[in-house]
Amino acid sequence: MTRARAARGGVPVTRARLWSTLRLAGYAAVLVFLGWQVWRVRHGLGESLRAVGWGTALAAGVLAAVGGVPGFVGWRLLLAGLGSRLSLRDASWLFFLAGLTRYLPGGVWPTVAHAAMARPLRQPPARLAAAFLVSQGLAAVSGVLVGILALPWLVARSPWWWLLLPAAAAALAPVLAPRLLGRLLVVAARLLRRSAGAGEGPALPERRTLLGATALMLLGWLISGLHIAVLAVALGADPWRALTVGVGGFALSVVAGLCAVVMPTGLGVREVVLAVTLATLVAGPDLVTLVALSRVLLTVGDIGSTAVVLALLTATGRRPTHPTAPAPVPAVAPSSSAPVSASVEDLEGAPS
Repeated sequence: MTRARAARGGVPVTRARLWSTLRLAGYAAVLVFLGWQVWRVRHGLGESLRAVGWGTALAAGVLAAVGGVPGFVGWRLLLAGLGSRLSLRDASWLFFLAGLTRYLPGGVWPTVAHAAMARPLRQPPARLAAAFLVSQGLAAVSGVLVGILALPWLVARSPWWWLLLPAAAAALAPVLAPRLLGRLLVVAARLLRRSAGAGEGPALPERRTLLGATALMLLGWLISGLHIAVLAVALGADPWRALTVGVGGFALSVVAGLCAVVMPTGLGVREVVLAVTLATLVAGPDLVTLVALSRVLLTVGDIGSTAVVLALLTATGRRPTHPTAPAPVPAVAPSSSAPVSASVEDLEGAPS
């Protein structure tokens, strides 16, 4: 195909092919890097895995899975604050099924999935997409705050970690100032889907709702991060250091993965940041075992819990219901936060 015939959504085919090639090369590089890390300590991995044991791994997996529940509740709180009060079964279908798309390359797909699944529920697609974007933003904010737990141990290795404090203050600013959060979401939507359309969208939830959702996200980080502490203690780490560095380092690694939108679920980026933070706890084969087990347990717990929820809803016939009409879109006063859905609506047309 020639350049003259190029244009799929305004992007030349040659450029799209180049981007796809670079992306595949990036995936290959990450997988090779992770494989090399495992290979270089292969002789000690067996002993490290035996030190953990099946019982400890199971307990850590349960903590990793349960840690996602507060995030689900916080997302529902945000959605209700935007004017969409979904039933528990409808919210479960939407949240868990759309959540699987984060394993696809590119960070836009979960947002697209939330928008696409809104129509069967007779809800405004832009509103559901906006709620998801806000929840991701609050998850990042709360993750940075939880990361401060590891700061005393991290700064002992490098003073650069002190930069985490101003980063945490900057991250908290949008929560305390919803207007700023609205503007940031508009910018994020434009980056994900080129230019935004015009028009006013629903206002962001009030500050009390944002703070409540942030508190729930904090709780989720604390619970899910415990799986690192459990594994680290089994590998011989000091319990108190395992608790603070494990929980804080895990939160920082996942936030870093969220920023790496090109890689599915932050693959590679999360592992590097987690290894850097956990190097204050364990080293060598134990460190590789800890990082690898964390990824495996999180993935198995995520997919497993999603499968169980969807299977239960299907078996009991609790499929999504269809409300008679969507909740009215809150009016936006001239002084309210920047419109979010106008930009988010463009995400529905993202290429599949």
